[in-house]
Amino acid sequence: MSTPQEEITAIREALQPISKTPEENKTLCEKYPFLKWYGDPLYVGYDEEHELDYKYTWEDEIPDGWRKAFCPQIWDELKAILEQGDYLDKFRFSQIKEKFGTIRLYHCGVPEEIFNEIIKWESKWEKESAKTCIDCGAPATHMSTGWINFICRDCARTRAAEQEKHYGGHDHFVKIENIDEFYNDREAYWKKHKDEEI
Repeated sequence: MSTPQEEITAIREALQPISKTPEENKTLCEKYPFLKWYGDPLYVGYDEEHELDYKYTWEDEIPDGWRKAFCPQIWDELKAILEQGDYLDKFRFSQIKEKFGTIRLYHCGVPEEIFNEIIKWESKWEKESAKTCIDCGAPATHMSTGWINFICRDCARTRAAEQEKHYGGHDHFVKIENIDEFYNDREAYWKKHKDEEI
């Protein structure tokens, strides 16, 4: 009978291939201790005392394009802030995810003296993610209108072709410079841009 932590690990491994070897992840976590994966605190089975196998880190929670574009700079900046507050070995993420097209970096709190710097850091990377393709890391040029993601033109075309192939239709994509027009009057927007290619 497997433990809840083993079940979570098995599900994660099935859903997302390992991006680095355990040895590479161990080296990464030695440099950035806050990336150690003890299990997701929001799920049953989280245990900060269990033995680390380094098959997974918090960096693996970041979609591929953002990981390519942001790492290691995002971690270097966080590490510098945490060292200012003598909080490097105490900081813990609670969740990293995409929400409404941007990166969200949730954590278990920090001391008051570095709180404002952490907020600025989170805000900076949320804004950067809205300008960066979530799939490949290139500058984003489009927004998908189904599940909101900011992506480049090439990835928009790839997604549209894959969705067309598998589902007979696809998300629509709005050029970033037209987002306000799209949200102000969607019906007028689609009439005006109906024949536009991605």
